[in-house]
Amino acid sequence: MHRFLQAIATQGAGDIHSRKVQISIARSLTTLGVPSDALPGAVDKVLGALSNTLADPRGRWILSPEHQDAHNEYALGGVLGNEIIHAVIDRTFIDQQGTRWIIDYKTGTHLGADPAAFIDKEQQRYQGQLERYAALMGGLEHRPIRLGLYFPLLTAWREWEPAGTL
Repeated sequence: MHRFLQAIATQGAGDIHSRKVQISIARSLTTLGVPSDALPGAVDKVLGALSNTLADPRGRWILSPEHQDAHNEYALGGVLGNEIIHAVIDRTFIDQQGTRWIIDYKTGTHLGADPAAFIDKEQQRYQGQLERYAALMGGLEHRPIRLGLYFPLLTAWREWEPAGTL
């Protein structure tokens, strides 16, 4: 899913339901080890997530080519404290207000009764990771930073300001 979100951000959406895109998704999933009997459902899941993202104003904003200094699958490394950190940021950019966004795509689903509680738990689960990304990025530039989790399958969003930033 990450690869196809990256392609949309860099090349535009095109017709995501074309046979060519479906074949490309199937090949990617096969390479990742998805068994052939599970392939049709997995392709449908990826297509659903891409469709959700493109139908969602927040999803379109995240993938917009209008942002400054936009990167997908952005590799970043450095030292925080005594620890060497290697990171790959799903999507980062500077918005029109000059804020650096660091966004992590979460491709899981939630089948329970309380989606807000699920999003809360996911934020708690990934908050440290994204705040390390912010600390690394903050070492490269001095501007406000916001963090976000985007859930393409749920069309859900959570954002926050990292602790100790501008």
